[in-house]
Amino acid sequence: MSTTTSPAPGRAGLWALTATHGANDFYTGAVAALLPFFVLHARYTYAAVAGVTLAATALSSVAQPIFGHLSDRFGMPWMSLAGLLTAGIGVALSGLVSESYPAVWIVIAVSGIGVAAYHPAATMEARRAGGGTSGAMSLFSVGGNLGGALAPSAVILVVGRFGLNGTALLVIPAVVFGLVYAAVSWRHLFSATGATAAIGRATATQHQAGDDWRAFGWLTLVLATWSITFVGTSTFVSLYAIQRFGTSPEFASIALSVFPAAGAAGTLAGGWLADRFGRLRVVRTGYLLAALSTGAIVLAPTPAVVIVATAALGVSLFVPFAAQITLSHSYLPGRIGVASGITLGLTLSLGGVVSPLLGEIADHGGVRWVFVILAVLVTAGFALAFILKERRITARAAVDPDSDELSEKAGA
Repeated sequence: MSTTTSPAPGRAGLWALTATHGANDFYTGAVAALLPFFVLHARYTYAAVAGVTLAATALSSVAQPIFGHLSDRFGMPWMSLAGLLTAGIGVALSGLVSESYPAVWIVIAVSGIGVAAYHPAATMEARRAGGGTSGAMSLFSVGGNLGGALAPSAVILVVGRFGLNGTALLVIPAVVFGLVYAAVSWRHLFSATGATAAIGRATATQHQAGDDWRAFGWLTLVLATWSITFVGTSTFVSLYAIQRFGTSPEFASIALSVFPAAGAAGTLAGGWLADRFGRLRVVRTGYLLAALSTGAIVLAPTPAVVIVATAALGVSLFVPFAAQITLSHSYLPGRIGVASGITLGLTLSLGGVVSPLLGEIADHGGVRWVFVILAVLVTAGFALAFILKERRITARAAVDPDSDELSEKAGA
């Protein structure tokens, strides 16, 4: 099957996409960083702030696979840009309407929908630009880690200086990096051939390799444990330090900043290790170390140890990240957008859906019990990872499935 395709974004496009990923996930991190300030300044309960996390993820969890299907069917590379701007506007409005909890819930939900629109389209473009390797995907992913790492400092800066009304300034990253990406990839973003190319790529790939939904289902379960651990840590680690050790919000936010920063290092290392030693080995090792790190948070005798253990958790939890994304693409080669939407959306957003339950546990039993539960869950993820199997597609086919160089390798 031969289809005229729009040019791949290229190396400059990959770096620009990485920057927009940082801006997009900055807003996910900003929501988590705003939670202690909603507790202190707007008098929200733990259950209420967990509900804010739910707002950011509930609709997003449903929308991302839908946006993924649309990306597979119609292309729409511009959707990443529209999603980024929507995510930024929603978070920017949250502090301005903080006196009304329903209003906060709505604007944060809108931001979550923006995040949902961004991920499938951007991940597809990053995959094309990087040839489908775990290393290239780790570069794209680390942009999100860095954006999340910078979010707490930015939130403290603007909220500390201007109060919750300062969240209006948080729209700046979306505008700046959105313009940069548009300047670098303008022709590709709005190419008239993008939709036709997407249809051709999806149809050809599905015909030649086939989709392994069973393997993808097991990967989804593994990612569900990852999601709850990630969102639970992002939501409660600073509150844990405050409740258990009486630290200030400023000190507690160090753990929240360290977590995604360490995750960035883990993502880069994980992509390289997966290409060198195999994806499954990296996934299993990462989950084992994450289980040990979560246990260290539970047993930490001082707030300093909490920060160190949180850093270790960030590294180990993100080491498998790029490998999991490329595995999802290998399992569903005919539906790359759907695979991206589910792995980056539905499963990852599950943590937000579960977070109100974790909030209730924190309100009634203490935040420490949240991390006991997370330790058990990530251990379950480690066990489930042994069910996964390897399946590979050539790098050339990742960029252009119509090249007839698609191949697969399956094994335990």
